[in-house]
Amino acid sequence: MTPPVVVVLEPTPSAVRLARASVDALRDQLTERQLDDARLLVSELVTNSLRHAALTPDQSIELTLEVDAEVLRAEVRDPGEGFVHEPRAPNPESAAGWGLFLVSKLASRWGVQRDGSTRVWFELPISASASTGEH
Repeated sequence: MTPPVVVVLEPTPSAVRLARASVDALRDQLTERQLDDARLLVSELVTNSLRHAALTPDQSIELTLEVDAEVLRAEVRDPGEGFVHEPRAPNPESAAGWGLFLVSKLASRWGVQRDGSTRVWFELPISASASTGEH
């Protein structure tokens, strides 16, 4: 297993762009499709932190990306109070509300943990072609 990628993000709109760019550190370990899926899901979770965690300028969002032989695990942590996820279909006419729906459709597993901070994580399976360097 390679060392995790850990990025501390300021609670500003640029956090989403920086989080997406951080996924590129895994380019040698993932296929282009896996990179695209990871970028999308990471940006959705960081956006949720920015919108819902009521962060102050002195607080931060932490993104951790870990790859082993079978999965990419991504975790977004913020000091917000968290939430209880109630599954619902997003409104097809709205641009908002798709984040956790996309996570539930693309990730093999995901969850929310609250322990003084909120951690939302997901796992994407790693294909054999990614580990052999094929893209």
